This record gives sequence, structure tokens and C-alpha cells, in this order.
Amino acid sequence: CKALVAVTELSLPYLMRGAKIIQLGSLSAFQPVPGIAAYAASKAFVLSYARALNRELRPRGIFVTAVCPGWVHTEFFDRAMQTDDETICYFNRIYQPEDVVDTALRDVRRGKDVSIHGLPIRAQVLAVKLLPHSLVMRVWMRQQGME
Repeated sequence: CKALVAVTELSLPYLMRGAKIIQLGSLSAFQPVPGIAAYAASKAFVLSYARALNRELRPRGIFVTAVCPGWVHTEFFDRAMQTDDETICYFNRIYQPEDVVDTALRDVRRGKDVSIHGLPIRAQVLAVKLLPHSLVMRVWMRQQGME
């Protein structure tokens, strides 16, 4: 979180009207996630920071978008699957990076403050906004075989 803020603040003096800032969040930003609590909390920070910064920078004509994908098939994902840590074992959908990037760039061009790829992920974000967090966490725990 500190690095994200520091790099962003260092960059701001050099950005001109029309500039776009993309911050990488996660689906985890929208809900508490047992087992990866610090990760989810840091992504909640990214989401909140990007949204607020987008509003703050509006008078300068600078736009900020938080890209909040679900599971994305990347080298990071491949490496995480090779570890002995079985914290995460259920993946409902895994998207290709190119598809997530296409959606993100489209949303950035449209001036959206949040980019979420895929209808199922957007539906999940809506659901976690409406449901009690205790229920959301219970479902997550069951999916991961933790409960």
C-alpha cells in the first residue's frame, strides 16, 4: 500500500490533462477473504484509494481506474499452484490475461473508476455488496474446504 501511494504521488507532478492511472486491485477488494486476509485488505485499499484519487484528480483531467479481476491465468498463478500451501483450492473461473487487459483498457477509455472483467465476476461483486459478510465468508470457507 505504501509503495502504491509513493509511486503514484511521485508520478502526479509529471502527469498532464488526459493522463490515465491504472491501479491493480482484485475481486478480493470487495469482500473479506479468510486465509488471504492481508492480501484482500491490501486490495480493498487499492480500490478505495483509486476511487478517491479519481475524484480528487478530476479537476486536473487525470483519471484513475482500479482494475479488479477475478482469477487470472498468469505466471504468478502457476507459481502459487506449485507451492505446498493449500489455502486456495477452489477457482470458480479463471480468465486469460489478454481478456482482462482488453476489458480494463476499454473501461479506462470510458473513464470508469473500476474495471471488472466478466459477467460472473460483476455478479459476484454485486452479491457481496448485498449479502452479509458473515455469509460471504462462510461460503468462501466452504468452497476452500476450510469449514
